[in-house]
Amino acid sequence: MNRLKIHLKLSLFAVASGVLLSLSWLPLWLIPLVFVGFLPLFYIVYEIRKEQLGAGFAFLYGYLSFLIFNVCTTWWVWNASKGGSIAAFVLNSLLMNLPFMVLYFSNKKNSRTLMIWPFICAWLSFEYFHFRWDGTWTWLTLGNVFANYPNLVQWYEYTGVAGGSLWILWVNKDVFNLTLHFAEWDKQHKARNIFNLLFFKGFAIIFLSYYVLNDFRETANSSNRMRAKVAVIQPNVDPYKDKFNGISPYQQTLNMLHLADSIVDSTVQLVVFPETALVGGLNERFLQQEETIFLMRQFLQRHPTVAILTGADSFKEYLENETISETAREYDPGRFYDAYNTALFLVPNDTTIGIYHKSKLVPGVERLPFSSVLKYVEKYAIDLGGTSGSLGIDKEPVTFKVNSTLSVAPIICYESIFGEYVTDYVKRNASLLCIITNDGWWGNTPGYKQHLAYAKLRAIETRRYIARSANTGISGFISDEGAILQQSKWWEPTALKQEVSLNTHLTFYTRNGDLINVVAVALTCFFLFGLFFKSNRMA
Repeated sequence: MNRLKIHLKLSLFAVASGVLLSLSWLPLWLIPLVFVGFLPLFYIVYEIRKEQLGAGFAFLYGYLSFLIFNVCTTWWVWNASKGGSIAAFVLNSLLMNLPFMVLYFSNKKNSRTLMIWPFICAWLSFEYFHFRWDGTWTWLTLGNVFANYPNLVQWYEYTGVAGGSLWILWVNKDVFNLTLHFAEWDKQHKARNIFNLLFFKGFAIIFLSYYVLNDFRETANSSNRMRAKVAVIQPNVDPYKDKFNGISPYQQTLNMLHLADSIVDSTVQLVVFPETALVGGLNERFLQQEETIFLMRQFLQRHPTVAILTGADSFKEYLENETISETAREYDPGRFYDAYNTALFLVPNDTTIGIYHKSKLVPGVERLPFSSVLKYVEKYAIDLGGTSGSLGIDKEPVTFKVNSTLSVAPIICYESIFGEYVTDYVKRNASLLCIITNDGWWGNTPGYKQHLAYAKLRAIETRRYIARSANTGISGFISDEGAILQQSKWWEPTALKQEVSLNTHLTFYTRNGDLINVVAVALTCFFLFGLFFKSNRMA
């Protein structure tokens, strides 16, 4: 086969992998395709090794595949920022390609098959570190693909999304080995491998999910759980035209409270407003003097049994004797302030206001990754909602106590993507997860639907109900089984209320976190050390 035909074949493999992985994601959710999406990539390494083409071609074809995957699944970021979306596509594809290069270098020596476990461990390690560095963009973590089919992954309460990623990669490995050696195996060997694949990697895992779900239901039904009634408000203010530069903060607050008045009664204990519901830059040192806070206080007087959780655009000026943070902005010589994407908590008959500052910030819009060296790219920031610029943060999650049984987690927008971080709220006694967000930046695209779907996985991992309030997008309620109980329509002002179940039990995943990823990191270090030692010995 001449070189042109070889590269045409490898190009088709790369495109096929990117397309298969993309089709398994929203809006189609063709889940079976994700279990074969990596096969063409494995064949690329197999062919490159056979034809002795070198590492450069492995990088090129792997990168092409992951670029297709990123563009086809998160193209909607383009609606918020053209330059920023290009940066996200390019950089995330590059990072995904690193585990693929581990696959290549682990298999440079020709043999009858491929060693795929180093790639699996490297991919899980990539996902682990991708949750924990400055440029985190974990939207396409493989385990997220099951978000619209929560009954398949009820065991996430033990593994988190890493369990789903491992399942996907393991099945891809077994299917590849089956197709590669099928012709040379005898009937008995074929039957045994097909049975092991279908039963142990398919039926048994799905059965396990339903077993875990039934066990959870029995435990939940046998326990004497408390319940609470919660309302969520979707004001539906256009984030581009009206929210920050159009309708006044005072009028926006009046409109939201009017929606809340239409649904709140004496049975409701908590009202949840969305991310940056209160705009205009609230001064945290003088919150009680803010006119929008005054309107909230009037609402509490009308409804004295209700607490309020609301997002806000806030700032705090530093006094002369206070330590200046790394994110502080200078507005006059020697005078600094920090801006925040904030959650506020108000209760009747108490002038104290609970404050939480969003910790997991969106790279590019709320935080500039590696700001000391990347200041020049700030103009390409991706506008994904909330307050823009390099924001201040709280170093730890905060929970707010409504009463003796209801404690809420104020999860702000992007934070709902981070499974292990959400468990930190639960370990701080949150009995209800509240997601406040603003998903209108992307328009009527798969973006806001994916964001909603991922919340189902947080419900399963922690076994907590979720109340979700979106400025624009989808508001609603999710059960502790990952089922949507109620949801709003897109681009429609509305108010919903729901009785939710309160849980205080800590799941295995909540207690122990991403153990699968930690093991994968250790194994990856072992594989890489082996490769380095082997290459030095051969040199």
